[in-house]
Amino acid sequence: MANFSPSNLVAAQTRLAKKFTAPESREKVLPALKLGLSNSDILIKDAAAIRTREDRTVTAYAMKRQVRTPGSQRSATHTGSSGDSMSMPLSWSTYSDTFSISLKQMDNNIFSWQEAFDQNVMNCILNIHSQIESDFVAFLLTNRTQAVKTTTPIGNRVTWNATNYAHEIGAADQKQFFQLAKTIMTQNYYNNGTFDCISGGQCYVNASFWAAQGSENAQNTAFQFTGMNIQESVDLTDSNYGQGVALIMAPGSVALIDWIPKQNRTGSGDYNSYVGGYGSFKDPYGTKLTFAVHAYELRQDTSTSNGVQQDNMMQFEISVDIAQATTPLSTSGESTIFEIAQT
Repeated sequence: MANFSPSNLVAAQTRLAKKFTAPESREKVLPALKLGLSNSDILIKDAAAIRTREDRTVTAYAMKRQVRTPGSQRSATHTGSSGDSMSMPLSWSTYSDTFSISLKQMDNNIFSWQEAFDQNVMNCILNIHSQIESDFVAFLLTNRTQAVKTTTPIGNRVTWNATNYAHEIGAADQKQFFQLAKTIMTQNYYNNGTFDCISGGQCYVNASFWAAQGSENAQNTAFQFTGMNIQESVDLTDSNYGQGVALIMAPGSVALIDWIPKQNRTGSGDYNSYVGGYGSFKDPYGTKLTFAVHAYELRQDTSTSNGVQQDNMMQFEISVDIAQATTPLSTSGESTIFEIAQT
């Protein structure tokens, strides 16, 4: 039943310990969300500060790399291009969740008003987390590279599938999946040896196993994981590859940029009024997000929802705006994100 009526105070009722009930509020892993937010100021500096209102556009700019074949002689009348830049407009999406709670709703309940309020806020946070994570993983997969420097990066051990936009590694090379992935990146001129990786479950299981095969084992496969930041995702799947996939990225090349309106940042109005108020709070789960809060209060008969005839109902909204971004590249279809598939 809704509105907490199952937990009303009754003589024989006892309250379950928080530790015992914790699984009800468990959360899926959030590798994409945390990776994206960790890069928010690396990819586009102060983008959130530039966006002063919801309807203001923000565009990022970068210089183009111009590829030419060098000449073979000097000239007294040489001419050349003056260079060019490129733009990347940011697209923002609002993530919001709502709840209500009345002034007297918890007066006859084993849980306090504050506990009910805290649970509602937590529900909103976890719901928003989950949707941002799912959307960003889908964004990364959609924006994987469609153009590569070479279609045969490591002889016949890796195949570039130009239809699925994925590098395919066969079962015979499963033990070196991530070493081959690093070489694919090197062949595409990402050669600093450090990469971010979001892995589907099957590939992550394999990575965990092969990473444990150290120098004292008959076969050492642990060496290939140096410089690899591999995180497991429950959202990353590709129906083309039942054996699993991973997304390998140049470090600092994907980002999530969060934003909330000025009134929420500075605080305005009064939650306990019919006009309402604006506020904000830092994500208590440590994701670096700042959430906007909007709330207002009205007189209401709550007798049908575990309240009483004379009551006050408060309506709350928790929200945040998110822009997804990848490093802009001038070559059509090229991206810093590579899908590596196990076949």
